[in-house]
Amino acid sequence: MASSQVVKVLIVDDDVVTRRIYRTMLLRFGFEITEAGDGKSAVNQFLTGNEYDLILMDNDMPGMNGVEATRTLRGMGILAKIIAITADDANSRGAFLDAGADEFLLKPVNFTMLTVILKAFNFLN
Repeated sequence: MASSQVVKVLIVDDDVVTRRIYRTMLLRFGFEITEAGDGKSAVNQFLTGNEYDLILMDNDMPGMNGVEATRTLRGMGILAKIIAITADDANSRGAFLDAGADEFLLKPVNFTMLTVILKAFNFLN
């Protein structure tokens, strides 16, 4: 990713505190952040024309869960990197990856873990 381009991130989690934690971590890199409280809201962000480079996706949310949202976004042709971040046990890993997630992390996620993934995806130098 070009260093002059601002990375646009969509944080999808029904827990406002968790969204705030991720927002705080990502703002340290100068990323542009948008939040969604459930999978349907995340899908709607794209349906209304918004584009993102990276999506942090929780699983257990009301309405449309993270696996369903990931599958829907991939079905729409969305190419943004999707990192599944969930408190579910590792059994969710297969479902998320089958749905199209690029990476799977178990909560809690710390700054170091997130930084490693962001570097692997070339969002950081």
